[in-house]
Amino acid sequence: MARTASAYSSTIDGFKVESNYLPDGNITFCNVFAQAVMKAMSAALPTGQANDIANALYGNGTPGWYSVTFLDAQKRANLGYPTVALRAASGNGHIVVVRPKGSSITTLKEVLVAQAGRSNFNSKTINYSWPAEELPEVKFYTHD
Repeated sequence: MARTASAYSSTIDGFKVESNYLPDGNITFCNVFAQAVMKAMSAALPTGQANDIANALYGNGTPGWYSVTFLDAQKRANLGYPTVALRAASGNGHIVVVRPKGSSITTLKEVLVAQAGRSNFNSKTINYSWPAEELPEVKFYTHD
């Protein structure tokens, strides 16, 4: 798969997360959505729930994936590289897809993401994914 912002954006958009991957009661599908997007970008994520993915990526333990700062995460997504943000949590964590923004950022809350979860959206800033007090605990990973 070509690593361009337009190819990456089109891939994310193609999953129509706002009408697919909808929650079923208390069951949400953030991991399923993120895994599907990354697989389509030839950057398979580890299997399992968000916490399982977080544990597998931690310490750069999954080939092809490595940790980056939020600034580098947005830069990489802007170049078309598959990138995710996630936070492990008691019970279940949460994972989102970092999507191209078309501009640089200066603060964490400006990172642009798509997510499935309690609410699904295709393009909002990361502060819609986690409360402000949890944002510093979010980890970012990108794939070559």
